[in-house]
Amino acid sequence: MTTHRRHTELTNGRKFTADELQLMLLQLLAEAPAHGYELIKRLKHISADYYRPSPGVLYPALATLESLGFAEVETKGRRKKYHLTTSGKMHLQQHATDADELFIILRHVAKKMLWVKYANSNPVLATEVTGWTPDYIASRDALRSALFSIDDSCIEEQQRVAKILQRTAEEILNKS
Repeated sequence: MTTHRRHTELTNGRKFTADELQLMLLQLLAEAPAHGYELIKRLKHISADYYRPSPGVLYPALATLESLGFAEVETKGRRKKYHLTTSGKMHLQQHATDADELFIILRHVAKKMLWVKYANSNPVLATEVTGWTPDYIASRDALRSALFSIDDSCIEEQQRVAKILQRTAEEILNKS
């Protein structure tokens, strides 16, 4: 899974695959056991109301986790509370990087949707709700445009740009 591909799919209307949703549910259950409706509310909250799986999507995912032995159910009346099993914890540990990436993408797309919602009418509010400044957005857009402009460039130019991008990525991640 690549971050860019998943980000593009989420912003183009496609949400998560069944496997991705199951992995996200395991992550949420690792934080705390929950009823299905609580899991829907947690995803809605994390995504600033952008992603809210329907019960028709969520409950089959939970049933799959149960059948795989990754979750177990505690039933009280008609309500089912889902708990992570030892097998579920092990599976989550094996796929922790993917789970973290899915939530990073979800939070980013939620911010992007909030930015789009407020940027034109109230840039100050857009910055307040996303934490993104207009100059940060403009810089990201300028970089994207610059990369699009060299799409048909020769191999040497692509290699030159790749070195610049690698140095830039390292500088951004070093933060010092």
